[in-house]
Amino acid sequence: MTKRLLSIVLRATSTLLIVLVLSFFITRIAYRNPAAMLAPRNATQQTIDAVARALRLDEPWYLQLWYYLFRGPDIQGAPMGLAHWPPALGYSFRKQAPVTDLILAKAPVTLSLALGAVVIWMSIAIVSGVVAARWQGKFIDHALAFFAYVGLSIPTFLSGILISFFLFFQLSTIGIHWFPSSGYVPLVEDPFEWARHLALPWLTLAIAEIGIFQRVVRASMLDVLGQDYIRTARAKGVSENRVYFDHALKAALNPILTLGGLELAVIMGGAIVTETVFGLDGVGRMAIAAALDGDFPVVIGTTIFAAAAFVLCTLTVDLLAEWRDPVAAG
Repeated sequence: MTKRLLSIVLRATSTLLIVLVLSFFITRIAYRNPAAMLAPRNATQQTIDAVARALRLDEPWYLQLWYYLFRGPDIQGAPMGLAHWPPALGYSFRKQAPVTDLILAKAPVTLSLALGAVVIWMSIAIVSGVVAARWQGKFIDHALAFFAYVGLSIPTFLSGILISFFLFFQLSTIGIHWFPSSGYVPLVEDPFEWARHLALPWLTLAIAEIGIFQRVVRASMLDVLGQDYIRTARAKGVSENRVYFDHALKAALNPILTLGGLELAVIMGGAIVTETVFGLDGVGRMAIAAALDGDFPVVIGTTIFAAAAFVLCTLTVDLLAEWRDPVAAG
């Protein structure tokens, strides 16, 4: 057990280090002359060269990586060392602020969006997947499959626009103001308004994910239902509801949890389309804006944040699977 846990932690640490090196290297390829992008408009070559020297952009990328990892306080006293504690993700020359502070300011929006959407689609997908497995080949199974394929076929930006049109614009024209079209209210400020502002984005993400999860739940359930212990439970007179929701679903949860953890990690990296459609100022929108502005410290910082979210989610899923079934996980 201990060896298995150490292996998981080592894999997570190695992944983060590889992502850091690759993102640092790729941004140096993508931004051939970052000093010119960071310098004032119409700056002279002397000014551009001065910016490059001040930010060490004229040095090899591996030396810049070394400074990024281990250098102490830099511009305006902002700590730049990722290896220091607390770790810093660099300094945004566009925003004139530490990247860590910028990400922490946007992270609650993305976290709220991701967790709420996961709860919705997992709940609906598990129930509908179990129902589809119970009535395999019947009308309800085919109907659920149809809706799953429709949800998978609609692009997120289109479903977001349609949801906003029908549930905000059309309702607003007749005096019903259930859902705002955009914006974000912090959970600690007003829980009801927090949920009301995120309801449409949650629904948009859920529609895109329910289809996948519903089919996975159905397939996992059908695989488990053929096991001997399920036949034994039925022979003992256990009700069908307990057979499906108690015995079979517990055994079928591991692949569902694994896929759920991966999808949560992807959204934590920034649900860019959904954030854009509904005007949510999250990590994804910030990353895109930074990439377009040439603010490569923010690009690197958000990439590391996304990788850390992915590693944390997969690590949690691995530990959960290990706790649920040590033999199968190993």
